[in-house]
Amino acid sequence: MRIKSLWSLLSLTLSALVMPLDAQSRPAAAATPKATKVEYVLVEGADYAFKNPPTISNGIVTFNLTNVGQDLHAMTLLELPPNHTLREFLDMYHQKGIIPPWMPTLGQTNTIAPRQETFLTARHKPGRYILACLIPGRDGRAHTEKGMVQLITVK
Repeated sequence: MRIKSLWSLLSLTLSALVMPLDAQSRPAAAATPKATKVEYVLVEGADYAFKNPPTISNGIVTFNLTNVGQDLHAMTLLELPPNHTLREFLDMYHQKGIIPPWMPTLGQTNTIAPRQETFLTARHKPGRYILACLIPGRDGRAHTEKGMVQLITVK
C-alpha cells in the first residue's frame, strides 16, 4: 500500500514538472507555428570568382560553397547598407585591410581546399549582400582584388 502511495505522489510531481499549473487552465493554441523554409544556394568558388545566383529569397538561406579551383577559398557574407557601395567596401578592405565598420558581417565559412565543400546558414532580409573571399593570395594580393567578390540581391 505504501509503494502505491509513493508511486501516486511521484506521478503527480512529474505531471506538475511537465505541465505548469497556469498551463493547465489555459486553452490550447489555435495553430502551431509554420515551419520556415530554408533556401539552398550552391556557390562555386573558382580561381578567382564566385558562381552563384544573383538573386535569392529573403529568409533563411544555406549557402553550400564548393571549391572548384586550385587554391584555398572561403566565403564571407556581408550586408551592404543602402547608403554604401561595393566599391567603398573594396577600397577600404584593399587599402586598410579591414572590413568597414558600417558593414555587418553575417558569417564566414571555413577555409577549404580544392574539391572540398563547406556550408553557411544565415537569415536575410531584403537588401544587398556581398560574398567575398578574404584570403590573401600567395602573391600577397587578396582574392577579392583578383575578382573573388560577388554582389547578391535578396528579395
